[in-house]
Amino acid sequence: MKKAALGLLLMCCLLLTGCGGGQEIESCLFVLSMAVDPAPDGNLTVTVKALSGTQEAVGGASSSGQAAQQEGDTQGAQPDGEIEQPEPGYIVMSATAPSCLRALNLLSSTTPRTVNLSQLREIVISRTLAETDATLSILREIHGMYRANGGAIVVVTPDDAGDFIRRQRAILGVRLSKYLEVLFDHFSQMDTIPPDAQLASVIAAMESDTMDALAVYAAANTFDASLVLSGGADMDRLPGHLPRTSPAENEYLGSALFSGPRMTGTLTGEETGLLCLMMGRAQRHAAFIGDALYRTKLPTRVRRSIGDDGTLKVHIDMLLEHVAGEEREAAAAIAAQIEREAVGVLLKLRAASCDGVGFGRIAIRQCIDIPAWEAVNWPERYETAGVSVAADVRIQ
Repeated sequence: MKKAALGLLLMCCLLLTGCGGGQEIESCLFVLSMAVDPAPDGNLTVTVKALSGTQEAVGGASSSGQAAQQEGDTQGAQPDGEIEQPEPGYIVMSATAPSCLRALNLLSSTTPRTVNLSQLREIVISRTLAETDATLSILREIHGMYRANGGAIVVVTPDDAGDFIRRQRAILGVRLSKYLEVLFDHFSQMDTIPPDAQLASVIAAMESDTMDALAVYAAANTFDASLVLSGGADMDRLPGHLPRTSPAENEYLGSALFSGPRMTGTLTGEETGLLCLMMGRAQRHAAFIGDALYRTKLPTRVRRSIGDDGTLKVHIDMLLEHVAGEEREAAAAIAAQIEREAVGVLLKLRAASCDGVGFGRIAIRQCIDIPAWEAVNWPERYETAGVSVAADVRIQ
C-alpha cells in the first residue's frame, strides 16, 4: 500500500514539472490595452499599452514576473530609449505594417520579450477603420494568432485609437488592468454599454447569419462640452458630450452598431439601455423617469416574437417602485414613453441593418433546414419589417 502511494506521489511530481512548452513570465510583454488605426498606403498602426516590468517600476523587484504581479504598485520608472512611458510602470509602443498580425510581429521582434495578450482588457479601433470590412479580419488575427483574452472588450472611438489608450490612466488607487475590469463592469450595471462587447462574442456575431455585433462606443472629453439636452435623459448622448469634469478623460457610453463586419451606426447611452432592455439583458435597478427616481422591484420580463405579418414585436413587463424625486408621471404615461423610445431604437437598428436584438435567432426557428433559412433572405426581410413594442408598467 505504501509503495502504491509512493508511486502515485512520484507520478504527480513528474506531471507538475511543467514540460508542456509554456513561457516563462519574465520573457513576456503583458499587453493590457491595444489600439488599431489606419495608416497611409493601406497600412495599420498598432499601439499597445503594456507593463514596463523595470526594476525601478516595482521598487527594486528583480524580475518582470514581479512587475506583472505588482502592476498597481509601480513607482519612478524611467523612459527606455524612444519607448513612450506615459506613467510609472507602463509603456506604450507602436508599429506600422500592412496587417495587424505583422505589426504585432514587429513589436515582438523589436522588444526583448514575446508579446502576450493573455491579460488584454480592451481593444480600441478607430471609427474610420471600423467602417470598413477589415474589422473582422483584424479581430480574428488578434484572437487566433496571439491567444488573446476572449473577454477583452471591443471599443470603437471617433478619435485616434492610439491617443485614446495613451490618455488612459489608472485612477482611484487601483492598477490599470483592475481599473478597466471595474470600469466595464460599472457601465454594464448601468446599461450604458452593450452586453456582448467581448472579443469572442463580437467575432461570433460578425460571423453569424442570425445576429449582428455590438461594440462599446467611446471618446475623449476635453471638459468643455456644452451639449446639455434640456428635458432629455442624462445619458441620451454620445461620449465626448457629457457636460462634466472628471479624473477620467475617456468616456465609455453608447454602442457601435455593426452589420456583418462593418460599423453602420451608433446608439447613445440611453438608447443602449433600451436595447439591453429589449434583449432581456438589462441590469439597471434604478432609473430617472421625468424628475423622479424609480427602482425595479422584480426582474423585468421581456418577450420577443415575430408576428404572422413579419412584424418584430417586443413585450416588456416591469414593476417599479418610486424612490425619490417628484412623481409626476402615471404608469400609463411611463409605459407610453418606453414604447415610443424603444420603437425609435428598433427603427434606428433597422436603418443601420443591425439586428442587435437578435430577431434572426427567432426567425430561424421557423425554418426546417439551412436551405429554407437561406430562402428567407433575412437581411432584406429585416430591413423592411415593421416594429411594435408593448410595455406593461406598474408602480408601487
